[in-house]
Amino acid sequence: MPELPEAVVMARQMDETVQFKTITSVDIAQPKILNRPVDDLTKTLPQRIIEKVYPYGKWIGLQLSDDVRLMISLGMGGEIIYFKQGETPPEKSRFILHFSDGTGFYITLWWFGYVHLVLPDETHVMTDSQGPNPLTMDAMAFHALLDKRKGAIKSFLLNQKRIRGIGNFYIQEILFRARIHPLRPIPSLSTAEIDQLFQSIHSVFNESIDLDSSWYEQDFFGNKGQYTLENMSLSFKEGDLCPKCQTQIKKIKTGSTSQYICSACQTL
Repeated sequence: MPELPEAVVMARQMDETVQFKTITSVDIAQPKILNRPVDDLTKTLPQRIIEKVYPYGKWIGLQLSDDVRLMISLGMGGEIIYFKQGETPPEKSRFILHFSDGTGFYITLWWFGYVHLVLPDETHVMTDSQGPNPLTMDAMAFHALLDKRKGAIKSFLLNQKRIRGIGNFYIQEILFRARIHPLRPIPSLSTAEIDQLFQSIHSVFNESIDLDSSWYEQDFFGNKGQYTLENMSLSFKEGDLCPKCQTQIKKIKTGSTSQYICSACQTL
């Protein structure tokens, strides 16, 4: 599943490539991904100019002319791939946007995803209800975000309404670097631990962004990122040794998800 680093890299590439291009037509093979009838998109999108592309948590936002937005989420996984003039998108494409210069991009999905048209003065519930971007927060704001919160820290960080862009892949490395057990109650975290957690989120995400995000996702040009398991402290394999203390790695249940931890470094 794409997370914040993947969205940042994708949005940056899209903005550099398709900004100021004019949409001529749209092909929709899977209406279920839309938030409104197909006709609304086929009538509204043509002749709109892409003014900018930006990341929003795990989503990609396209700001179009006349204050129209197109919000894209790849859900559990998929691709947004650019194609040049003369190239034909694959049959598995679920959504295709064509530009006046003959280029465009197509979207494929592994399971589910969303392409939502947001008209002027409309709200978009799935993104407007999300929490702040962790990379644009300062440490003071992060402390305030956790103030008087209850429950386990992992569940809180994965809740997009609390803080956006963190998913179950990066959370393992984030919590290990901060030496925090995923089931630790938020009130039990010290000021120093919250500082470590804040720094860990920034270091993990920025490292991935600098390496064009994770190896298991494709970017706008079909290339895979360079952030691999070799860049992470803990492997995703039970029984491997912790690089800090040589304790065997364990896989534990954390509510509806699982996580690999070092029980010595991340005590509960």
